[in-house]
Formats: sequence, C-alpha cells, structure tokens
Amino acid sequence: MEKFMMIIREDLDRLGQLTDEERFANIPMMLKWVDSLIESGNYIRGEPLLIKGRYVSKDQILSDGPFIEAREGVSGYEIIRAESLEQAAAIAQTCPLVQQGLAVREIRPIATIYGVNND
Repeated sequence: MEKFMMIIREDLDRLGQLTDEERFANIPMMLKWVDSLIESGNYIRGEPLLIKGRYVSKDQILSDGPFIEAREGVSGYEIIRAESLEQAAAIAQTCPLVQQGLAVREIRPIATIYGVNND
C-alpha cells in the first residue's frame, strides 16, 4: 500500500465567522469517520489545524495568516494508506465535511525516500 496525505481545505471566511464551539461541533462526526478508517486499516494519523500561522519566505514574514489573499485554507490533514490514488480519492469522498459540502480534500501521494519514511 502507498501513503497519501488528505489535506482538508475549507472556506476561511466562513470559518472565521464561527465560534470555536461551532467550528468543532463536527468533531464527533469526524471521529466516527476516522474510527472507520482505523478499522479498515487505512488510517495512519491526522490532526485539525488552527486558523492562524505564518506564511514565510527566506527573508520575511509575508502574512500573519496561513494564506495570502486566499479564500480557502488548510484546516487539517490525515495520512492514510491506500492501494492507489483512485482509492485514496474515494476514501476522501466519504469524509463527512466533504459530504456536507463544507470542505474539499486535496489528495497527495507521499514520496518514499529511502531511510526516511519507508516504515
């Protein structure tokens, strides 16, 4: 099986208008989904991200947010195992946030570098 990163992208304007309680109200539903990925043997790890951070270059901080003039931002990720990119995409489509139209998923294969991440 290959490893894939599933990046969660959500509307930053919408998220910025929610209280923490409203934003994390979907956690029980997401945990149930993650449990199903654990049971199927696809889940490796994942975490939500806060809507703050820095966008940096070599010489400066370009932005105090996790974005530059973006409407959409990364709000979390999971690392999964799947047989193919197609299977990883099919798994991503089962995400409750995707199903509700609240988020989209970017799926990226993780490159194996000998001696680094080939567990």
